[in-house]
Amino acid sequence: MFDILIRGASLIDGTGAEARPGDVGIAGGRFTAVGHAVDGEAVRVIDGRGLVLVPGFIDIHCHSDVSHFTEPDMAFKLRQGVTLEVVGNCGTSLAPVDEQHRDAFLLKAEEEFGSRSCPVNWSEFGEYADALDRGGLGLSVMGLVGHNTLRVAAMGFAATAPDPSEMDCMRRLLAQSLEQGAVGLSTGLIYMPGCFADTGEVVALARIVREAGGFYASHMRNEAEGVLDAIDEVIHIGRKTGVPLHISHLKVAGFRNWHLAEQVAEKIGQARADGLDLTCDVYPYARSCTNLLTLIPPWALDGGVRSLLARLSEKAGCRRIVRDIREGLPGWENMYHNAGWDRITLASVRSDSGRSMQGKTLGQIASERGADPFETLLAIIRAEAGGVSIVTASMNEEIVARFLGLPFVMAGSDGTPEDGYPHPRVYGTFPRIIRKFVREMKAFSLETAVHKMTGMPARRLGLRDRGRIETGCRADAVLFDPASFSDTATYDNPRQFPKGLHSVIVNGQPVIDNAAFTGARPGRFLPRPTAF
Repeated sequence: MFDILIRGASLIDGTGAEARPGDVGIAGGRFTAVGHAVDGEAVRVIDGRGLVLVPGFIDIHCHSDVSHFTEPDMAFKLRQGVTLEVVGNCGTSLAPVDEQHRDAFLLKAEEEFGSRSCPVNWSEFGEYADALDRGGLGLSVMGLVGHNTLRVAAMGFAATAPDPSEMDCMRRLLAQSLEQGAVGLSTGLIYMPGCFADTGEVVALARIVREAGGFYASHMRNEAEGVLDAIDEVIHIGRKTGVPLHISHLKVAGFRNWHLAEQVAEKIGQARADGLDLTCDVYPYARSCTNLLTLIPPWALDGGVRSLLARLSEKAGCRRIVRDIREGLPGWENMYHNAGWDRITLASVRSDSGRSMQGKTLGQIASERGADPFETLLAIIRAEAGGVSIVTASMNEEIVARFLGLPFVMAGSDGTPEDGYPHPRVYGTFPRIIRKFVREMKAFSLETAVHKMTGMPARRLGLRDRGRIETGCRADAVLFDPASFSDTATYDNPRQFPKGLHSVIVNGQPVIDNAAFTGARPGRFLPRPTAF
């Protein structure tokens, strides 16, 4: 007896193999029969004729850490077909937390996740994982340990190299978190306090990850004019430690730098040919989203937001910040140079009084105020205490398609659910790949797209029993109409669910059945596989 029997669907199994007609039986949370004309009775029979059945999509890079506590049904992900996601990216995770620096951690979490806060009543990574499971999960979750989180726990927001005791603290907390189920380490080397770390600091931590059998995911130090040097840094870390490598949201930002795209692809391809275990993820949009504080030169972030606000209260500090934004600094990725004021849009602000700015560019706001754009930037940071997210138009869609089609690249949303105008990738990443890059641009086949969203990320995560529709694998699956499955979220109207989705199954239980939520929450926290 099957719990679920899906008959007559076009089956794409997640391996990259061609689609084939077939039936799939599910029992006890696993695929128990896969083939042509599967016999047997079932509690629930789904007619899959005219639909495509694929493994559940895996979002290897997202920022919905807080949402599992505040929006546990996770509709914005499940409506895309996502059944597993990885949190703790770009250097910020919700654990571990050191009591001495808890207040500093909460400031960092608010900077990362905005006003959608949740009570942080844990210290260790394992306690955080337990809290996720207790709350009931709409989809399954794996977690990276954030380097920024480790640094805050050890030394707050200081722009100095860690002393031996601080380095030991980071090592200890990282090793403990990996032992308690974290899948690896992430860095966000453009964000404070990670931007204050040198390569040697990351190498020391990457060695711990390698010993534990995890992987290292990096939001690199520069994704614009310094992107090649930043890739070299990732490669150096891999060669020094042997840790498996993953570059987050691979891109070339800034129109002056688009000519570097082929060199980026070649450099990564050569590193792989030389034996490095190196993969990447890409989101299917030509605009990025990050925090407004990335426009501020790193030296001004020493000590955190409170110290920055103190500098902004002094004319000399403001003049120096404006000069460095205008002229740039060696090695610093200058977001203003990447896009300009008319291509940087305020997506979400902290205060009620500032909400009229949401959806407007910095150039528009400055014009409305009759003010200099540089001074407008600083005024907004003062008023919002740095709590502003931005969407930046500095990428090229053809390069996005080129990178997404590379054989070592998988899909990731990089989505942060937030108030205001969240990036549409929060609601539309996975169906957009199928609509735009498969059906419209024909950049690659549907089978390849599915592999990049299922089997490939499962392999990166060391999951031997997910990401494929095979007998014995965990039953995460998505059933959709291949002609109509599409994103509908836009930059102007981002909170729109996709269309063309029929059913989503998580761990053998339907969470969406015939386009309707069932109320089930069968997701769970998945610890790192012991034999990665």
